Amino acid sequence: MKNLQLNPVFVKTKNVRNFEVMMDALELGAGEGRLGMVFGRAGRGKTRTSQWYAANNDCIYLRVATVWATSQLDFLRALCRELEVLNPPKRKGPCFQEVVDRLVADPRPVFVDEIEKLPGAFLDLIRDLSDISCTPFVLVGEEELVAHMKKNRRVWSRAYQQLEFEPISVADIIVYGQQAAGLRLDIPVAGILHSATDGDFRLVRRNMLSLVQMANAKGPDGPITPDMAKLAVKTGLTGK
Repeated sequence: MKNLQLNPVFVKTKNVRNFEVMMDALELGAGEGRLGMVFGRAGRGKTRTSQWYAANNDCIYLRVATVWATSQLDFLRALCRELEVLNPPKRKGPCFQEVVDRLVADPRPVFVDEIEKLPGAFLDLIRDLSDISCTPFVLVGEEELVAHMKKNRRVWSRAYQQLEFEPISVADIIVYGQQAAGLRLDIPVAGILHSATDGDFRLVRRNMLSLVQMANAKGPDGPITPDMAKLAVKTGLTGK
């Protein structure tokens, strides 16, 4: 009998479905600059969802690097490269205009992940890019992103859509176990994983790997018991 494996899969959780609804709503404002905001604790799937959506909907995804904190030019040049500008300008003004020209010619949502790493002035830069190009920018970050944006009224007023990523649910865990590894988890087992991880998807994935190893040792056709779930949690870290 072939052993089970934990395969990389993308599960459409409730957060993902709400994300799609938010993006549809953001498109209703086409023709003007507007911002979206996605926030929540680490481990809830914000980055993975943004990357998945961008890849499947011809969007731009940019992950912020802390080193850009002192250079808006570095940020703009990185954005240029995502827009397939092979040789981005080396001065800030021309680089800004290159981004605008590309977005005007081919309007696509732009995701900027971990934006709260950068000083507040970058929010004004993004607001200008969105306003001039009439392109939606979606800012993705952790809980402090809300306070970060509220400090700038002009930025906050342009946040047309907001979505907080919630902990993944027991149902999400059951679906993930089935799709990623073919594990049939009942509600009590999934509930143990959910309670121990506080709905953190990364911790759930780690515990699921332990369950796969146990299932293979026991025989992949055997049931996943609550005791196995408790042992998987015990051998890892919890979200508490």
